Amino acid sequence: MKAGKTIIRILRILGGIFTGIITVLSTVALVAIPIASSIFAQTLNVTLGQKNYKIVDSEGTQYFESDYTSTEALISHEEDMCETILDEGIVLLKNEENTLPLNGTEKVSVFGQDSVDLVYGGTGAGSVNTATAIRLDKSLERAGLTQNPVLWDFYETGEGSAYRKQVPSVTGQGGFAVNEVPQEVYTDEVKASYAEYSDAAVVVIGRSGGESSDLSFDKENKDEAHYLELSKEERDMMKEVCREFDKVIVIINSSNPMELGFIDEFDVDACLWIGALGQTGAYAVGDVLTGETNPSGGLVDTYAYDVLSAPAMENFGDYTITNSQVDAGNKYMVYAEGIYVGYRYYETRYEDVVLGNESAENYNYVDEVQFPFGYGLSYTEFTWSDYHVEETEDTFDVSVTVTNTGKMAGKEIVQVYMQSPYTDYDRENHIEKASVELVGFDKTEELEPGASETVVVSVDKEEMKSYDADGYGTYIVDAGDYYLTAAEDAHEALNNILAAKGKSVSDGMDAEGNASMAYRYTQEELDAQTYALASTGNTISNQFEAADICYYDPEFTYLSRSDWEGTWPQTYQNGAMTAPAELLADLEISVSDETGSSSSGETEEQGVISEEYGELSVVDMIGADYEDERWEALLSQIPEEDLWDFVRMGGYATIPLESINIPGTLDKDGPAGISSTLMGGVGCMAYPPEVVLASTWNVELVEEMGRLVGEDSLYSGVSIWYAPAMNTHRTAFSGRNFEYYSEDSFLAGKMGAAEVRGAQEKGVIVTIKHFAVNDQETNRTGGAMFANEQSIREIYLRAFETTVREGDANGVMTSMN
Repeated sequence: MKAGKTIIRILRILGGIFTGIITVLSTVALVAIPIASSIFAQTLNVTLGQKNYKIVDSEGTQYFESDYTSTEALISHEEDMCETILDEGIVLLKNEENTLPLNGTEKVSVFGQDSVDLVYGGTGAGSVNTATAIRLDKSLERAGLTQNPVLWDFYETGEGSAYRKQVPSVTGQGGFAVNEVPQEVYTDEVKASYAEYSDAAVVVIGRSGGESSDLSFDKENKDEAHYLELSKEERDMMKEVCREFDKVIVIINSSNPMELGFIDEFDVDACLWIGALGQTGAYAVGDVLTGETNPSGGLVDTYAYDVLSAPAMENFGDYTITNSQVDAGNKYMVYAEGIYVGYRYYETRYEDVVLGNESAENYNYVDEVQFPFGYGLSYTEFTWSDYHVEETEDTFDVSVTVTNTGKMAGKEIVQVYMQSPYTDYDRENHIEKASVELVGFDKTEELEPGASETVVVSVDKEEMKSYDADGYGTYIVDAGDYYLTAAEDAHEALNNILAAKGKSVSDGMDAEGNASMAYRYTQEELDAQTYALASTGNTISNQFEAADICYYDPEFTYLSRSDWEGTWPQTYQNGAMTAPAELLADLEISVSDETGSSSSGETEEQGVISEEYGELSVVDMIGADYEDERWEALLSQIPEEDLWDFVRMGGYATIPLESINIPGTLDKDGPAGISSTLMGGVGCMAYPPEVVLASTWNVELVEEMGRLVGEDSLYSGVSIWYAPAMNTHRTAFSGRNFEYYSEDSFLAGKMGAAEVRGAQEKGVIVTIKHFAVNDQETNRTGGAMFANEQSIREIYLRAFETTVREGDANGVMTSMN
């Protein structure tokens, strides 16, 4: 592709939405803002020299303006929003004998070094300024609880203060370590204090994550706990707490799914997952503990008893192409599990056991999965009734009435899942089908006891499609029976479908399903036409043949439900690949010469004013169609050297282009909000990370949060926001799982689209990231990632696609693989 074509796409984006940063009356009026220094020399030069603008048209109309009259009013709303996200995102995992909520007058002892060193975000761009973040003691105090001051001081400044969790630097130096306080360090004074503050013990278990480094694990050493298990010191702490206290509540302050079997092993009474907290989210913890807020979140990942059991773990780590001579091109990863990520694996293998297609000796769901995808309890009870599906030309409209039959107000998540048929055609053409896939969801309003709400979820029939790479080379809709069900989580959904198929516990189900909550639709013939065209009118066809390891190794087989044992992944070439000559050639990177000309020698005449259109300014293009021919004329006005610098000097800023009157911009990172961590200068509200946003299952709430980030862009002068992030939770150990939404691409896409819609409403340019197949931090620079076309499209690109199609995302940050 010519360099000029790349530039024109950039300018179309900038020209169409620079309305947040240029002011145009009859001439351009300039308003300077102060910019702090940064570690990037080019960015420093640009930010010190450039000015910031807002756009108004010739009649004085401002395109984007704040809804707030003061920064104080904005900050107040943002602080409330940060807390509200936690209010709705916290997941109640266990609550024996109504241990929670507390009544708000208890005297409690809070255990764990994480209690004074909470996880607010992650390291790198998603970090939070902990100096101003709300501490747990302030949250408990506001909620009316009295916490043990002797124990708190022990962790904060006493002997326990020598123990703190370890996290890598932003560039990946160092590692993750728990470093919980050993029991022998606890003093007699601390132990004596338990008696006075014995109404409940609250144990905080924290795990961090971050940029540039994945979490620690050793698949070979089963005797040593990995980072997502309890450490020896934590286990000792749990034993002591359960011996000393009658009521034990565990708080999981981790964005990555941990192994939580210990909450049953130690007879824990209640357990809350709170993820990471953002700036003010900690206030929600006290509110949920005391019932001021009824938790209504749902898990966005499957919680397995053994996180190493995920098939993707067989190919997750540091693997080398031994004969590669390419700089930053000697690492690889093979996504051998195909589409079977998260619940798509655990639930599908369970169904195959029930159907008799897999041996129960090979797989026992109740031993594998502790909490299914979508799981979340409440302090109240809900009943569902009147399940109905109305078919239209393009949709299935799924409705169900939800009634609060308990004693406390609360919200309920309605999740809709689809099962597609797994046919002989699929087996012959290597198409894989999960037993259930999320295809819709909604959340009720807060329902008072006795109140009801009928929830209607519209499911697009496009959800029936699957990608057929080996047969038709496009999306198809298989012939056969499709099932739609509404459920509280993925496992309940599958049990409902199995019940509709006539299966029961006598067939190996772990619980009876509800057949009345399942709807069957029959597709009479295979359809390879309806979804073979994109909305642009272009034909959808195979694009990723060379990303499939089978392109270089035709004997390779991906995981298939047709033979779980026989196709179970192995670490590809034992982690040391000898690449064929064709792959080595393809790994070579084409570079440009020093003048900026492409290696093909193609150039375009630059710095020339169009005779047809005359001298153009970027503001002339506001609202112009993408295909408007004036874009080419505008591009031609820019001298070649300026074009070169415009791309080369594009990190955390863009330079001004005087030839077309386009100003420079200040850009900032921050998946939790506009951040100063990697740039210095101004920073804004740090919200809970994407994994917590997704756990709210509340699209409207996430869109409002995005709108507030847009407000911050107006107040801070930041034009381009390096966010949101939407890669896949392929395994539990990815360092950046906190800043990605979910293991599920449908949920991630809906949340990404909502956040982008909100932010762009205020004119900020988003850069959805990291495009694409960037699901681990190890070798994220230069790693060659191999996956088949179906999994790339359905698992790894789906969230990006939805965010563009439904959120109209106007920018993308590339990955470095």
